[in-house]
Amino acid sequence: MDTINSVIRSQESTEGIFLQIFGIVLLLPAITLLCISTGTNPSATYLFSGFFLSFSILLLTIGTYQKRKFYKLGKTPLTLTPSFCTIGEEFKGSIEIGKPNFNSVKEITISLWRRSKTAGDESRQDKVWESSSTAKINHVDDKTILEFSFTIPHDKEPTKKGFFSNNKYYWEASFEFVESMQSIKRTWEIPVKI
Repeated sequence: MDTINSVIRSQESTEGIFLQIFGIVLLLPAITLLCISTGTNPSATYLFSGFFLSFSILLLTIGTYQKRKFYKLGKTPLTLTPSFCTIGEEFKGSIEIGKPNFNSVKEITISLWRRSKTAGDESRQDKVWESSSTAKINHVDDKTILEFSFTIPHDKEPTKKGFFSNNKYYWEASFEFVESMQSIKRTWEIPVKI
């Protein structure tokens, strides 16, 4: 059995940054179009560049909000022991939170998701299975460590992400809590093998 630890970043770690980068990419053509059109003065060009400018500012604002929401907890890496989960065997995990005396999370949820292709290029996601485990909270130095363990039942699918596959399966560990009237969620995609 593989006893090497695997550290997984949360999926929320890149959401805000991606939106900010996309907003900046849209902002550059809008400013360029606005500068070029100042000599010609057609109102349609101002309207078009104004739309791009407004949309890029909206993306920058949403990205900043998501990034600020992410940094309320920080990076929160998940460490799995062993480095991947095996169906039918117990695996342990720990989540490091960069806040001292953090007690807002009581349960960690493990979910199996199926992504299926539907008509055309569309797809749909269905939750196939879910289970929760009580987290053991340890306060170490200026951090909080949430420890948990799970055993995935034998009749469940392993991670399958074949490119041409119609049904793709993936596993996710997550927790969610409310702070200052904001729902804060962390999710990690975890590898599961037979």
